[in-house]
Amino acid sequence: MWRFIIRRIIWSIPVILLLMLTVFSMMRALPGGPFDFEGDKSLAKAVTDNLERRHHLDWSEPWQFVSYVLGDDVAGAVCESVSSIPGCDKVLDGYKAGVSKGVIRGDLGMAMRQRGRTINDIIGESFPVSLQLGLMAIAFGLLTGVPLGTIAALKQNTAIDYAASFFAVLGLSVPSLVLGPVLIWIFALKLGWFPVSTWGAQPPFFLGFIPTPTKAFFMHAALPVTALGLALTASIARLTRASLLQVIGEDYIRTARAKGLPQATLIVRHALRNSLIPVVTILGPLTAAVVTGSFVTEFVFGIPGMGKHFITSINNRDYSMISGVTLVYALLLVIANMIVDIVYAWLDPRIKFD
Repeated sequence: MWRFIIRRIIWSIPVILLLMLTVFSMMRALPGGPFDFEGDKSLAKAVTDNLERRHHLDWSEPWQFVSYVLGDDVAGAVCESVSSIPGCDKVLDGYKAGVSKGVIRGDLGMAMRQRGRTINDIIGESFPVSLQLGLMAIAFGLLTGVPLGTIAALKQNTAIDYAASFFAVLGLSVPSLVLGPVLIWIFALKLGWFPVSTWGAQPPFFLGFIPTPTKAFFMHAALPVTALGLALTASIARLTRASLLQVIGEDYIRTARAKGLPQATLIVRHALRNSLIPVVTILGPLTAAVVTGSFVTEFVFGIPGMGKHFITSINNRDYSMISGVTLVYALLLVIANMIVDIVYAWLDPRIKFD
């Protein structure tokens, strides 16, 4: 298994680099920059030039990327060795300012629109909240979707099956952007059962991301987790139902039933375990859905997670923030897909780590 994990990590490196290069290039291809203001907020050209020089935006784009990935010192050392490389004059003039030590050394750079703050500090404060919301939404989807799909499969073509199918289609059709305000209007404003917004947990967190399980935390988390997790519930329920119906018709299930195996044991230990393989398969893409959906959910419910910073950074053209948040989410998806592959072998011993 360790050889498989190491191999996956090695193959993930070029994927991450390509993603970083793509985001880096696309953001700089868009019109405007982090220090372009309009109207009364416009800055003098001298101030704008100093800010761009401070963040090395006056460097050529290849050297900016080298600085972001490897660090200013590496870029400076290369230019000191071979000063004839195009763009080295700007690098030699400003690399000693030391804006970035490089992503390879864990430094995501300085925030361009939040003076004196690093991307590491901002993500360190907001990432645990986003992680809590995402994990709770995935747990909500699994704990509700798998039983719902199982019941629908066992009650095929009954009123329960039709109701579960209707719920699944409804959950997939209504986005969190619509569902969130509806939940707030009904359960927070009209009924007053839950808070309207914010998050009920404050740092420090146990192990960096586990909050204290207080009543306030669960009250604040109920609506956003429901808004984000209902789409997961619908997807998992539909797939569990379809997969379980197929597995129930297999020969080994009929043989086990003929031998007098109890229905509960037959479903839980044999049929359901094999039918969960397709469900595990989509957990990787579902994680991506939770990640992108959390941007909107955090914005709607006023949750201080990374989604808020990501949306704000796009409007502000904060290149460092956009690149840093995208990199964190990309690493999460790589880890999620790797966990999915490992769970395969646990569910089906026939699957080997080749």
